[in-house]
Amino acid sequence: MNVRLLLGVLLAFLLILAGCNKETDTAQHKKEKTKEGKIKIVEEKSYTLVDSITHDHVLSYSAVIKNESDKTLNVNDTTIKYVNKTGKVIDPHIIPNDPDVHLAPYILKPGEEGYISAEGIINKEPDTYDVKVKINPIKPASDVKSLKVKEDAMNQEKENHILHITGTATNNTKQSIEYILVGAAVYGKHDEFIGTTFQSEEAQLTPGKSISFDSTSSQIPDKELAKVKTYKVVASTYQE
Repeated sequence: MNVRLLLGVLLAFLLILAGCNKETDTAQHKKEKTKEGKIKIVEEKSYTLVDSITHDHVLSYSAVIKNESDKTLNVNDTTIKYVNKTGKVIDPHIIPNDPDVHLAPYILKPGEEGYISAEGIINKEPDTYDVKVKINPIKPASDVKSLKVKEDAMNQEKENHILHITGTATNNTKQSIEYILVGAAVYGKHDEFIGTTFQSEEAQLTPGKSISFDSTSSQIPDKELAKVKTYKVVASTYQE
């Protein structure tokens, strides 16, 4: 009888131990899965303004995002919705649910930052609104290559309320490239985030060749543009 009791206790102990290991493994798997797809919004700004040329009311959104996972991720599947205080999309017949969203770069290596620039047109300035951002990171099908940036500068076209980040991008890879993406983030005197600029350009560049770029934004109000003092700019391309 004592032997049977001892065997029963031992079996129960082994089952409990196996269950604990399974829970630990499951928790670790969930933790790793979360880490794999983690994209953090580091900085963000949203503005309402009137376009100086079309006179449309515009909602704009800018953000700096960072890949905090341990894998390279494609973040091109990013959607943005502008919603009112009740949670409904503002002017759904005029502004698309997923307005123009530009990302540069849109493939991020671990620890790398990218820039979002987005805008939507509405028929009148909203009283209050919120921005809903959804980023669906996936495994990239192509490889991101950073390009060398030089002779970069910042200037403002005040009459048209446009911010320019200019410079040259050099193909420092070993392959020819067909296009470049340029993104920049601009900051104030105390390193406060103000907004982003974007450019996508076809560029038939063989290794070692360069092309000039002009990454712009017309979606930052004049009051905020006046505060801009510094910037960060990146140029990239993608190869299969």
